[in-house]
Amino acid sequence: MKRTSDAPIPLAVVEQASHWLMLHWGGELDVEQRQRFAAWQACDPEHRRAWQRLEHLQGTLAGVPAHTANAVLRELPDARRRQALKLLGLALLAGGSGYLAQSQLPWREAMADLRSSTGERLQRTLADGSRLALNSGSAVNIRYSASERRIQLLSGELLLDSGHDPAKRSLIVETVAGEIQALGTRFAVHEISGGSRVDLYEGELELRPRYAETSRLRTGQQRWFSAERNASVGLADRNAIAWNEGRLIAERMPLGRFIAELSRHRPGILRCDPDVAELPLTGVFPLADTDRVLAALQQSLPVEIQRVTRYWVTVRPRG
Repeated sequence: MKRTSDAPIPLAVVEQASHWLMLHWGGELDVEQRQRFAAWQACDPEHRRAWQRLEHLQGTLAGVPAHTANAVLRELPDARRRQALKLLGLALLAGGSGYLAQSQLPWREAMADLRSSTGERLQRTLADGSRLALNSGSAVNIRYSASERRIQLLSGELLLDSGHDPAKRSLIVETVAGEIQALGTRFAVHEISGGSRVDLYEGELELRPRYAETSRLRTGQQRWFSAERNASVGLADRNAIAWNEGRLIAERMPLGRFIAELSRHRPGILRCDPDVAELPLTGVFPLADTDRVLAALQQSLPVEIQRVTRYWVTVRPRG
């Protein structure tokens, strides 16, 4: 039976294609490998279809040429390569365009219009006068056209003060979970827990999950939503955007949660021992000097800082 181009790829063929993809990501194939690869493609139409689908997913869906995607992947740690390979394999098995791979493949961040590294925070004024801030480890694409202003949040967290647009174009923030349309507002969006958390500080927003009902947020409200559902409405947290001023504010925050937030601004691994994770912490801490913050924790809480290296640090019970 003839298969359509969108039909799922058989599992055995996916595994074989994945093997060849990993070899390509490792660099140029030698003469013998090129001969074996050509023979593998020629022996079965499903092999050719799988490889064509992989090339399509690497290039077209990611928005960059396939050779550029390969170059980015060669620089990734092995764990990130395996993650990318898993996503591509799922897309092959599923058939169709593979939105999962499109939304999560790592070169999307590497090729983003604007991105911040670990410990870096950016502020930009956009063409329409909107003010955009990115938290540590964040990436966005900016797509302004004659009909709309669109910001794609690829990872991390943004704070947006929308500008007045004479052309009255829609202003939309797009995430994996769906779309957020601004109606003259100041709001923050954080990619977290498999969805998007939105804190609205001024104005009104329309939340449009990909597969759930549209809802609205008003000034002072917060909501997390995924592609499939909306969580209940809560209160917007103004302390959550203190990063835009280089600070991390805690008000009886559990230490484990505080360390998780601080780790976003520090390279390497920063973890909290479960035995002290529930200790409450209150204070205002400078993000520009995370070592100073860790020293302050030792002075104010019954904890000590264990350093395996500069990049492997644990907060644990004192003694």
